[in-house]
Amino acid sequence: MEKIKFILTILSLFVFSCGSNQTVKQKSIISHSSQFKIGFGSCLDQKKPMPILNSITSEQFNLFLMLGDNIYGSSKNGDLKKLESAYKIQKENFKKLGFNPTFEAVWDDHDYGLNDGGKEYLLNESSKELFLEFWDVPQDDPRRFRKGLYHDLTIKSGSKNVHILFLDTRTFRDKLKPTDSKGSPGKERYIPNDDSSLTMLGLEQWKWVSKKLSEPIDYRIIVSSIQFIAVGHGWESWNNLPHERDKLISLIDKSGIKNTIVLSGDRHRGGIYQLKTDKGNLISEVTSSSLNASYPNSEEAGPLRIGSTFVEENYGAVYFNDKSDTLTVSLKNINGEHLASIKVGSL
Repeated sequence: MEKIKFILTILSLFVFSCGSNQTVKQKSIISHSSQFKIGFGSCLDQKKPMPILNSITSEQFNLFLMLGDNIYGSSKNGDLKKLESAYKIQKENFKKLGFNPTFEAVWDDHDYGLNDGGKEYLLNESSKELFLEFWDVPQDDPRRFRKGLYHDLTIKSGSKNVHILFLDTRTFRDKLKPTDSKGSPGKERYIPNDDSSLTMLGLEQWKWVSKKLSEPIDYRIIVSSIQFIAVGHGWESWNNLPHERDKLISLIDKSGIKNTIVLSGDRHRGGIYQLKTDKGNLISEVTSSSLNASYPNSEEAGPLRIGSTFVEENYGAVYFNDKSDTLTVSLKNINGEHLASIKVGSL
């Protein structure tokens, strides 16, 4: 049996310059089928068992998105030795388990190198090189010629185009505001900072995002390692910098797309969230976490959440069917059993 039933051709499109006199190419995947399957997940501890990878492998995804904390190599002093060791172990894990789908990845703090770290992490360029090497990022990829790991991908499936933006929420981000009541519900570690001079993405990435969101597309998926829509908790999220969250919501609203999907990780709990914009458009977020680093904890406030969260191991799946013009995003447990899902029509 073929591992993937669809014929995928990776092409290079839309040649552009990244300001370093280097010519790089945007990646595109073409599927000669009306159906396309994308898996996604986050938080994969290299030192723990990984039975969930068996369920993921059996799905035969066309593409698998690693949303961050793809290893656990951060250290308090930001030393790279732990990060290097974590990547080495994870490489052997993937080899032994035969886990080798087509990957696209972005990082979060534990593969960035500093827990809850942002632009203050002085070794982020070195940790970036480790990331690029581990994920075998091509030499002509834009991430090789600019700061950060933001990038995008277009999937052409049947008559529709699906655009995926991968945001870097670490390299450019300012420090967060510590809580004034550690451990209190809604204020567990951080509280929102209304200082509009602070940034989540940095000037150049924001310019890139603004340009990309203005381009016409049938379906759009935004990958953010930390939660975007979710409010009601005091862990890392876009709500730590509410003006930046509002800015991205506004750009999505101006794009004219009726439905936008956000995929996120980080939280060691899975859940589905929805927000209706001022113009009546819908932003749906599916958080998948963790792949093998779960731990029991109580439910949290979720004013924008649909249903409950899931603290057991989980992964996500995006199913696109061109014939019915639908995109379904599901959460599944360690055995591949359905937990929750949302379905949207043409975006």
